[in-house]
Amino acid sequence: MYTEPEDTLLTTRALNFLSSGPADVVDLIGYICALPGAPRIVAEHMAHAMFAGRPQFQRTSDGKWMLTPNVPVNKDVRGRRGHSQRTSEAVADVQVGEAGGAEALRSLSYAVVDTETTGGSMWFGDRITEVAAVIVRNGAIAEVYETLVNPERPIPPFITALTNITWDMVRDARTFDQIAPELMRVLEGNVFVAHNANFDWRFLTQEISRATGHQLRGRKLCTVKIARKVLPQLSRRSLDHIARYYGVEIRNRHRAGGDALATAKCLVRMLDDLSDRGCETWSDLQTFLRSSVRKKRKRRPPAMPKSVSRDTTA
Repeated sequence: MYTEPEDTLLTTRALNFLSSGPADVVDLIGYICALPGAPRIVAEHMAHAMFAGRPQFQRTSDGKWMLTPNVPVNKDVRGRRGHSQRTSEAVADVQVGEAGGAEALRSLSYAVVDTETTGGSMWFGDRITEVAAVIVRNGAIAEVYETLVNPERPIPPFITALTNITWDMVRDARTFDQIAPELMRVLEGNVFVAHNANFDWRFLTQEISRATGHQLRGRKLCTVKIARKVLPQLSRRSLDHIARYYGVEIRNRHRAGGDALATAKCLVRMLDDLSDRGCETWSDLQTFLRSSVRKKRKRRPPAMPKSVSRDTTA
């Protein structure tokens, strides 16, 4: 994972234009800024200012601009004749380029994340009350980060009943903008992993955007989706069921640190199961997760002949 300045309409247009291949800076600026035939020195200055701090843009040896290989770019960005635009929801679900898929799963490091929040919808003002990230490297837990967060809004009683996080516990805690730099340091360079990953990813990207003006980018994995493939025999894929299957004890259930640590331990076991299935690289994993699982159809009972009344005469 990494962070970068938030997308603007102009950078979105640049991604759209360059997805068809490298382009001369005059043509590029002419398209994205509606300034056809701009002086080259002006176009160069505008491009450098626009793409500063954005790793997905780079210069070629002959001076053209292009998209950087192996840097995640949203799959919905099409060629310059396409009409697709990157939405805020789509930006969160970035995918790695094919050239980056040969990395061995065991060689990657993972940030297994869990968040506790004031509710289930960031769109209606819910905020993070606690966040944890457990770093897994070489098949072992290497680092644990955990902190309470002042959500700057009340915690509903039913949330306190679930998480045991009270307002008194977070009243003097740091706000998210104060913990954001150290949290981003922990996340940087790791694959994002969570149980029901979209929930935690959306809350974190929203909070990071609000606090820093940057957006979280990178590869992510959902342990629920992995469990559906490697543990099809389980009736449910909740964290409790998966942890019970692997013999993992969950301490402090529904607290960020306890849930993240249990998820990390389950991830290590899942990586072993994936290896047993011949799934060794990131590309292997993506193919495996996309594959469909055929469900056995229940056999219908044979049709029964209609009963004939014994009192009926032929």
